[in-house]
Amino acid sequence: MAVPGSRPRLLVVHGFRGDHHGMEPLADALPEFEVLAPDLPGFGATPPLRGSFGERTPHDVDAYADVVEHLRSGLGLGEGDVILGHSFGTIVLAAHLRRQAGWAGAVMMCPISDDIFRMPLLPGAAAVEVFYRAGGILPEAVGSAWLRSRLATTAMNLAMGTARQPRIRHFVAEQHRLYFSDFADRATLLEAYRASSRHTVTEYAKDVTLPVQLIAAARDQASTPAGQLQLRDALPAARLETIRDVGHLMHYEKPAEAARAVRRFVSDVM
Repeated sequence: MAVPGSRPRLLVVHGFRGDHHGMEPLADALPEFEVLAPDLPGFGATPPLRGSFGERTPHDVDAYADVVEHLRSGLGLGEGDVILGHSFGTIVLAAHLRRQAGWAGAVMMCPISDDIFRMPLLPGAAAVEVFYRAGGILPEAVGSAWLRSRLATTAMNLAMGTARQPRIRHFVAEQHRLYFSDFADRATLLEAYRASSRHTVTEYAKDVTLPVQLIAAARDQASTPAGQLQLRDALPAARLETIRDVGHLMHYEKPAEAARAVRRFVSDVM
């Protein structure tokens, strides 16, 4: 239960290959919130998951959903707080929320609504699949270098960027240069890639019963407008807001607009 007069708390789950740095523009646009933005295991400053005896633990959707539950419990978050995910983070949120609805509400920014291996998303998804398959087949050192290469960041900028302003384009490129390859090791990255590319929010939607705000990007390269509408209808208590003239990198390119949608939703559910 939130304390009257306290800052609303927002737990943020970043997307694939991201870390907390990608969520900083959104946090800066929400100064009245206490924003908690951890790095998921295997990315940024958080090491990969390990079992009780130090053995590797698969980095799949359920494992990441368990991490979110540990964060919720460990940070004392609950029905007076809101959780937000971006991109792959929306899949992790959905998997978490189907088992734990103890939040005031959830925000899904650029939610993954469509199977990316179907038209019209298939061509882009196929190219990404080839990139990661090559990174997994090559010898360890070469494969890791391939996955961390400038090619990866350049391709991301070209494929996902929609901003026309040189200042914003430079900012996004610099963010990707600094943080897009800050993953722990090749095995963890490939597991997380498989988790992010083989699941959608839609498959969990009917079991997510709390209020949900979908913030869609009109030019999202990872979902379709039809898919977003279908996701809204599949969620028992969802509403959809679409931000124009932006793609999947909304958190970098239009954080103020996304923040306004978050603010409106939180004011309604709390």
